[in-house]
Amino acid sequence: MSAPQGRAQAFQVCARCSTRWAVGARPGTWCPRCHGVLLSPVSARAPAQGRRNFRWVARPASSNRTAVGPTRVAAPTPTPRYDSTPTWGLRDTPRDPAAHAPTGRVEQYAANAQTFVWITALLLGLAAFAELFRYGILLYNRTRLLSPITLAISDALVYFAQVGALIVGLLALITSSCWLIRQRRLAYASVGATEPRSVRWMLLLSMLPLVRIVMPGVYLTEVVRLRSESDGDVYRELTLIRIWWAVWATSNALVVVQVLWSFRNTLQARADGVLLAALVALVAAVSAVLTLAVMRRLEGRTLRGSAVSRPTRWVIAPSVERKTEQTEPAQTEPARTETAQTEPARTETAQTEPARTETAQTETVQTENEQADAARPDSGSEKDDRAVTVS
Repeated sequence: MSAPQGRAQAFQVCARCSTRWAVGARPGTWCPRCHGVLLSPVSARAPAQGRRNFRWVARPASSNRTAVGPTRVAAPTPTPRYDSTPTWGLRDTPRDPAAHAPTGRVEQYAANAQTFVWITALLLGLAAFAELFRYGILLYNRTRLLSPITLAISDALVYFAQVGALIVGLLALITSSCWLIRQRRLAYASVGATEPRSVRWMLLLSMLPLVRIVMPGVYLTEVVRLRSESDGDVYRELTLIRIWWAVWATSNALVVVQVLWSFRNTLQARADGVLLAALVALVAAVSAVLTLAVMRRLEGRTLRGSAVSRPTRWVIAPSVERKTEQTEPAQTEPARTETAQTEPARTETAQTEPARTETAQTETVQTENEQADAARPDSGSEKDDRAVTVS
């Protein structure tokens, strides 16, 4: 940008790199090149009056700003030696496809299923204890007065256990359904097939109030049937699933009975409702424990989390003497085979001997007859004479 005529072009000098920068409409503060401080504007035609606020320093183009001291030469060190081949940078560990496999929401929820089921079982057990404690308070209150603190503790324990079991139980139901879907995928993948059912329908049918009594058992049975193709011994898994199925159906039926019982307003009905609530919580806790047992059983673990032990039996190992005895007959087999091969030849020879003897006897008889005929030369002529006489 050119300065207007009649005025001298002004510039600013960087205090760090000594670069001149033309002053625009407004003086700058920082150097665009090195971000150093720009000095006050100076006219190019008329030098500044008085003392300047900068100093010119001349440096050769090849000079460095910092003084370089004498370089130190390090003393020679011995050549490094290694007892074995260094392994840094040489390890090429293959990637684990299972560790880097993309995980969806179903897999993420399924990973926490057993934790939620275990917490639900604990809360349901606490709820059963709280209901029994409340029923004991009711029996005690028939003849004696209760302390407000005892009543408050009982109410707080019941509400905490019931509300906590309801919330955590809902989370356990969702995550358990996701776990079931994951197990079905693994089971079908092990036999080289894909999941024929829809994931949404399985989630829906596993959580609906009435349908969830039947469908989870059906899905689990299909998983075990698929595993029976590779592992024939699935009787224990099927038995455990049937027991869980019966307890699960009983628990849901008791919940319906408890809801219907709550409509009765008499004092005795309310007292009996406390016992019924304790029974419902206890059966639900047993159902949660069995659910955890089924989940870990299908994963090849026990209820405590340890690996399932497979049935084994002792087998007698063959000793050295037995191996020697088995080796010696094997070595004598070729000699026996050769002997067996020579036996037919001997049999044929024995069969041809009688024929040769009969032939020799026949030849001997013929020779004797010929000699007898030769000893009687007139026998032929006598026969001719007799023939002529008769004629």
